[in-house]
Amino acid sequence: MITIQFDPSSINRAFDNMARQIPFATSLAINRTAQLLKEALQGEMQSVFDRPTPWTMNSLQITPSTKQRLEAKIWFKVPPRFTENRHYLEPQVYGGGRPFKGAERLLQMTFNLPRGWYALPGPSARMDSYGNMSRGQIVQILSALRSLPAGIGNRPLQYGLTRGSRAPKNQAQFFVIQPYRGSHLQPGVWMRGANRSVAQVLLFVPNVSYRKRFAFFEICQRVMEQEMAGQFDKAFQYALATATARDKAT
Repeated sequence: MITIQFDPSSINRAFDNMARQIPFATSLAINRTAQLLKEALQGEMQSVFDRPTPWTMNSLQITPSTKQRLEAKIWFKVPPRFTENRHYLEPQVYGGGRPFKGAERLLQMTFNLPRGWYALPGPSARMDSYGNMSRGQIVQILSALRSLPAGIGNRPLQYGLTRGSRAPKNQAQFFVIQPYRGSHLQPGVWMRGANRSVAQVLLFVPNVSYRKRFAFFEICQRVMEQEMAGQFDKAFQYALATATARDKAT
């Protein structure tokens, strides 16, 4: 007769060790998947947006997972000063209206832009290489219309035609045409040149609306379904290997 005995302690220790690695492996897999999500979303930005700026391309932020909190979050970074508590790319995700830009809020605060209205680049606005209105011209206009906070940009009012001052010779003058004033000029900010000709640099409109074109959630869902299981397998094997190496070292 032969008696077969089995000591389960070694198996139990192995399973205990594996169980201890699960939170680490899960967190690692989540964070690696989150990074892949970010890269996929940035690729989509390049595809759907016209010449996205570095600011736009760097607008995503990951809040990483930990062993104690097995979740990662990816969303847009906190909006800058003088904007609403929404990121300017959110309308591209959901559709509909967008938050006011910083320059618009400053113009509203100084009553140059009607409350609830938006300011868009006019036909004579200077545009940068990304297709956006030149920041230098925006600062120039805000300075002229006394809409800059103290300490920002060129605070002295070289161009303040709407305040009754004179611009230096050969220098452009800016003035505001408000809605509902019976002018033959469109509402907005206009520039008068040295030859007395006028050109519109900002157009005032009562509303703006965007269609949904950035498939943020759809891309995230697709990447998670494709990657999460495989990333966990890799992370779990890595966790076991590093745990074994640490055990041997001790």
